Amino acid sequence: MIKNAFLINSLTSGGAEKIVVTLLNKLIEENIDIELICLENNNFYEVQKNLKVTYLSNVDGNHGGIKKLLLIPYFAYKLKKYVTDNNIDIVQSHLYRANYINVFSQLLGSKHKSQIVNHGIASRYKTKGILGKINLFLIKNLYSKADKIILISQAMKKDLNELHNFKNEQLVINNPYDINHILDLKKETVSDFYFTKDKRYLITMGRLISLKRYQDVIRSLSFLHNDIELVMLGDGNLKGELIDLAKSLHLENRVHFLGNILNPFKYLSKADIFILSSETEGFPNSLIEALACNLPVISTDCISGPREILAPATNIYRQLSDDIEIAEYGILYPVGKVEQLTKAINILLENDDLKNNFINKSLDRAKNFSIEKIIIDYKKVLEID
Repeated sequence: MIKNAFLINSLTSGGAEKIVVTLLNKLIEENIDIELICLENNNFYEVQKNLKVTYLSNVDGNHGGIKKLLLIPYFAYKLKKYVTDNNIDIVQSHLYRANYINVFSQLLGSKHKSQIVNHGIASRYKTKGILGKINLFLIKNLYSKADKIILISQAMKKDLNELHNFKNEQLVINNPYDINHILDLKKETVSDFYFTKDKRYLITMGRLISLKRYQDVIRSLSFLHNDIELVMLGDGNLKGELIDLAKSLHLENRVHFLGNILNPFKYLSKADIFILSSETEGFPNSLIEALACNLPVISTDCISGPREILAPATNIYRQLSDDIEIAEYGILYPVGKVEQLTKAINILLENDDLKNNFINKSLDRAKNFSIEKIIIDYKKVLEID
């Protein structure tokens, strides 16, 4: 019998971490032998109690990017030893650093098969200075040696191979979602925030970091009617700047920072419009989760994911540069264009027919990415009968 393990940096709050937990919980539910290896001990998400979890260190992973990269050989050695001692056949890693360590451990002599799951757009590292150059070097020289590369969107695959024309096996598997669990959780009562009937609520969800471009949503709010407010779920290093921006625009009473929320779905179900404003994405979890909560959605037409989700019948490599696009399952707008975002919000708020059309189709669209469907592909690559 094949012995499998997942490898990830940690279970801190993040999209890839949530996906790994969703996959693991489903596999455990089906009585499949699987275990989890974490580089660091920093848990936000919970896994099933009968899942074996091993930490290769006791640090929390909050040290700087350069130090994290310098520790790659150390973690690769630790992984090689653990895999060898425990007779693990396949290690499937998620996130860049875990991917590097997975392949590096093979270079140190580990005999397992390496599967690396790419959750982010590789080309974004072109603009990230010295850290970006190091990551691009590692992608070029380590990804090429993996036994299998799994991409979570078609546009991500195209982006990666425009950087380096990798010859090893590649396949696209979209992220999975536990739709039934989301539908249950969205029914819970919101006790720490009051959604009033005389106001309309925009909502965002994710880490408060630069590539999410939440400043665009806050700025758009200044052009909207005073009865429209913004709820922001998530935390991150730009929180202070975003609070200051809201104050400078006299919006401090209309922008609500609720922080990291274990059950965001009960908030999504109470809002009027979900907005994804990112500069880049992999395959945006929040977009699928908003659709599962019957929310009409507006998203940037960024690489990658939003167009494949909201406009699957179009050229998925196309990107808007000027105007909005009313797509099949939501509205797309060009990255960074506050005027076009404001236009899209007003269209949805003023056109009940369009809004209801999106609401009526949203859950069915989300179900295309249910864990019950996606797990079939993962079981194949993990060589589970």
